[in-house]
Amino acid sequence: MAKMTLKALRGGQGRVRLRRACAVFLGVACCAAALALPVRDAGAQNARDIVREVQRRYDDTREYSADFRQITEYRTLNRRVDGEGRVFLSKPAKMLWRYQEPAGQFVLSDGKHLYFYQPAERQVIKTALGSVFRSDLPLSFLLGIGDLARDFRAELMDPTDDGHRLKLLPRKANSGIREIQLTVYRDSYDFRQVLIEDGGGNRWTFRFENIQHGVNIDPALFQLDVPQGVDIVEFGS
Repeated sequence: MAKMTLKALRGGQGRVRLRRACAVFLGVACCAAALALPVRDAGAQNARDIVREVQRRYDDTREYSADFRQITEYRTLNRRVDGEGRVFLSKPAKMLWRYQEPAGQFVLSDGKHLYFYQPAERQVIKTALGSVFRSDLPLSFLLGIGDLARDFRAELMDPTDDGHRLKLLPRKANSGIREIQLTVYRDSYDFRQVLIEDGGGNRWTFRFENIQHGVNIDPALFQLDVPQGVDIVEFGS
């Protein structure tokens, strides 16, 4: 496979594709805390109690999968991109976003590296997990050491007909995240939506359905399988 260096990617296209991969990765980190198990106290009404229940479920969940729909809104480009597929997660730090639309696209973490593939580009972008973000706040959730109460300040938003809504504001000023909005069902605390907004006003919305908990995911699912004729582009170390 042909390989390129960070210097070769400074022209723009590589950075744009990697930013998209980072956004998806961040979505996984957030929804890792969201895919629920039965709760102890379905009557919790304040932000602190809801965060506590979310954290407990996250700590108890090792593997899960779900169908997803994704809306990406690039404010600076005045552009919207839609996607859908299925996500698989296995703690710590292994995940796969398998897209049906755009067909063939995937985002994969094998526990050490993040891989982002767009069929139209005929390239797999590879980067070390530790260099994906300017801070370790989102990554910590996939590594199994995340703590919502420690990393975010939570505010209760106006509820939906059947659920709670939370706004999460990062406690670290350099996290690169402006806010995260979570929507969770009132009776089960299953999360239906994660909305992420970065410092530039770009937004990523993830909606989840057909959630499965405690599934035995084949470890081979998290091994990179590069399509024939596709280059691996290395970004960072």
